[in-house]
Amino acid sequence: MDNLILISGEDNGIRLDRFIRRRFPALKQAQLEKLLRIGKIRVDTKKVKAGIRLQSGQEIELKFDLSKYLSEDVSAKINTSKLIISDASKRKAVNILESWKIEETSEWIAINKPAGIAVQGGSKIKHHLDRLLQEGFGDSRPRLVHRIDKDTSGVLLLAKTQKSARLLTQYFRDHLINKTYLAFCIGKIEQSGKISEPVAKSLKTGIEKMIVDQDLGRTSISLFERIFYNSGISLVCLRPVTGRTHQLRVHMNFIGAPILGDGKYNSNKAHPSGNFAKKLHLHSHFMTLPSGQLITARVPEHMQLAASILGADIPDQNQYFSND
Repeated sequence: MDNLILISGEDNGIRLDRFIRRRFPALKQAQLEKLLRIGKIRVDTKKVKAGIRLQSGQEIELKFDLSKYLSEDVSAKINTSKLIISDASKRKAVNILESWKIEETSEWIAINKPAGIAVQGGSKIKHHLDRLLQEGFGDSRPRLVHRIDKDTSGVLLLAKTQKSARLLTQYFRDHLINKTYLAFCIGKIEQSGKISEPVAKSLKTGIEKMIVDQDLGRTSISLFERIFYNSGISLVCLRPVTGRTHQLRVHMNFIGAPILGDGKYNSNKAHPSGNFAKKLHLHSHFMTLPSGQLITARVPEHMQLAASILGADIPDQNQYFSND
């Protein structure tokens, strides 16, 4: 198990105990608090309490063997998974990651993450990007510095060193790296606009969704530009100024232009026609680095199909939003 976790911009402000338990669901709260008391979990090398709010760029150090704090069944699965990473499995993981690669420098790798692949694991997620990186590269694997939703495809930047991980995390926190998403949305929206609606996790039992919540929500800002419209569908460029979970999906649904194929936030109305694939039509298409370098991720087949049906052109240059 990797004993260092770098906090990315998407986790800025989250409670430490919530972050740890989301990452390691089998770890009990009492066990977590004990590990904190005895200094086995530290933030920036310091002993801290469970309720502190994490800041992007901070580093969590785990100075214990996680498997000792899990049930025997879970521990056995972890130990077994470590043993079965054969040379064939490593080659397979490396080949998969290589097929996703867009560009690479001495400091980072940019990949085009497919829809349906989670970035990190959880209690119900066994196959994810972080696991692929572990299988392919072990402790020397590239580091995650930001995230994309499981059902969203597109540009994901991986740091190749701890130094570059810190620098890239700082860039994301300071909004020096800009991401432009493409989305097919239901309905005809305004030519351009700004959505400033606070987003929070729904408090309803059994509902794993984010909602607009004026009282409990965190500040969330999204920009949009409509670049094409036909047959009740808009092709839209989206810029998440903040990086809340499912922010773009929640915001577009809130203004009455839900993203095509987003059954989670628009139920059956997410699929207005059988001609379109029943997948989320949201893709991180462009990423602009502080140097001005533009990274472009090819849209997935189901979004190319939507473009063909509607007669839309997928942009190959990022002329959207003035601060690029």
